[in-house]
Amino acid sequence: MQITLYRRSYAASGAPVSLTFNPDHAGQRHTFTADGRVYEARQRPVAVTVPDDAQVDELKRVLRWRGSSGAVVSTAQEVYDFARAGERGFNLGKA
Repeated sequence: MQITLYRRSYAASGAPVSLTFNPDHAGQRHTFTADGRVYEARQRPVAVTVPDDAQVDELKRVLRWRGSSGAVVSTAQEVYDFARAGERGFNLGKA
């Protein structure tokens, strides 16, 4: 199954990067200040393949799925890390 994560980053060295299951609202603004400059956030979709039984819990902002040891709950960052590492059932795709 394929889901979309949303990656928020800034065009500044050392700036934070965040991942979420839901896009920011159109009117929502995120900024980062470094060396007296204010940077606007850039958000881009990241397609991720996850196990077929996975379900996004939008209220709790987690992905629920069944692993070899039973029920697993993962954050968007953990899902992204699993996909980057090529963990079983997880892959990065094209959004």
